[in-house]
Amino acid sequence: MKTVLLFLALIASATTLADDNCKTLKACADWATAKTGIKYELGKFEKRGLKIDKEFSLADGDVDFLFNYILQNNDLIRLKRENGSYQIINAREMKDFQFPAVKAEEIPSTLDYFSVEFVLASKERVSNARIILKKALGKNGRLLEVSDAPKLQVLETGLQLNAIKLMINELNK
Repeated sequence: MKTVLLFLALIASATTLADDNCKTLKACADWATAKTGIKYELGKFEKRGLKIDKEFSLADGDVDFLFNYILQNNDLIRLKRENGSYQIINAREMKDFQFPAVKAEEIPSTLDYFSVEFVLASKERVSNARIILKKALGKNGRLLEVSDAPKLQVLETGLQLNAIKLMINELNK
């Protein structure tokens, strides 16, 4: 019985500890780094406080995914650097940064942002796709038409890009 109570106390303290670790960006990034080994360059956001829903638990799930989710819910985005670390930027400033380009067949299913160029069957389909995809973009997503070809360049999270890829495939039929 004592073992069960001790185990329950440890679980409760671990959950509280994890939740307490994400009151500031630095504390949350340190928690994520300790769990994943991924380093974060926080810059001017080091002392920034984070808002997390009361019901949200950091104890269950993939730490990398959870940390990325917390960042985006606080209007922050992580941008992968060449050395494998991530730079934290404000979502409003994302237009000033270059995000990794991936092929439509290789879009990762993550909350990280990527740039993908989608090829459409004709210029007419590009116009239709622009109308449809504008509604499918998240608040930070971008959609650009490539002027000399029937292509669209989309900047969005990997999860959104995979959904957009399905829409493009349907439009190309």
